[in-house]
Amino acid sequence: MQFNRQKYSSTYLLKVFVIITLIVSVLGYIDYLSGEASIDTLYIACVGAVTWHTSRTIGVLCLLEIILAKTLADYYDHIKIGTHLYGWNALDYILVYFVVCLLVGNLKKVLK
Repeated sequence: MQFNRQKYSSTYLLKVFVIITLIVSVLGYIDYLSGEASIDTLYIACVGAVTWHTSRTIGVLCLLEIILAKTLADYYDHIKIGTHLYGWNALDYILVYFVVCLLVGNLKKVLK
């Protein structure tokens, strides 16, 4: 089986990075406004869509932006979880979203 790695131009990658950053910023702001209500479904949909339409590497980049946005939203929303649990929650988010990213990337590769 031959493995073909897609090549993306630097302008395409810059456009994707800007669009992902804008979308994640909006999701982070919505997460901040929603308080303790979880919008993880939107975050998972974002990681899945980015991974499906680009690659797993760019999906991981999106995942890191989402972790930053979600942790900052929790911090500035003053959710009563204690200061020591922000790291634990971030680790939990990383594991869940990373699994989603890998599964979507593998599904795309299998379906091609």
